[in-house]
Amino acid sequence: MKIYGLTGGSGAGKSAAAALLVQNGFGWVDADAVYRGLCVPGSALLDALHRAFGDILTPEGALDRPKLASVVFSDPARLTQLGDITTPHIWQASEQEFHKLAEQGIDRILYDAPTLFQTGFDRSCDAVIGVIAARETRIQRIMQRDGLSETAAAARIDAQPDEAFYREKCDFVLENNGSLEDLQKQVEILCGQLR
Repeated sequence: MKIYGLTGGSGAGKSAAAALLVQNGFGWVDADAVYRGLCVPGSALLDALHRAFGDILTPEGALDRPKLASVVFSDPARLTQLGDITTPHIWQASEQEFHKLAEQGIDRILYDAPTLFQTGFDRSCDAVIGVIAARETRIQRIMQRDGLSETAAAARIDAQPDEAFYREKCDFVLENNGSLEDLQKQVEILCGQLR
């Protein structure tokens, strides 16, 4: 089994690249989905987050992500604390997902994690694939996808690593500035390199 990290900034098109790689036989584990699955009411992770950050639950007892975001994204120390709490839980659950896929005979698995390097998850990957796109392209995609203003979309991008970060740290880079067909051609070349 080989684990390939998949990362990139918001609006770069990571999900599109992942879908194309899955069509080429890769398994896919989405760290964000794993995290959401761990934050169900009554879970150990949700309890730990509630103890650390206070009133971050909905009236139904689920994680109120906007409330948590308002607490941690305005304070670097609290953001680090969030990572310290969540990272071990996410990695353990992700490993379980890797093994489930391996049991199904899938030997190439994508680990889709926007903060792959920041969490240190990259060290457990055989190689890392970065998806990048021009800043203006990303802004437009985020505005369409999330209904944000241009200012809010730009602020989200500016809070994340830039293109140079991914070019320097990733073993492979997919440039997603064009059509889906352009991305598909790059993915086909990449699949050949990853055999």
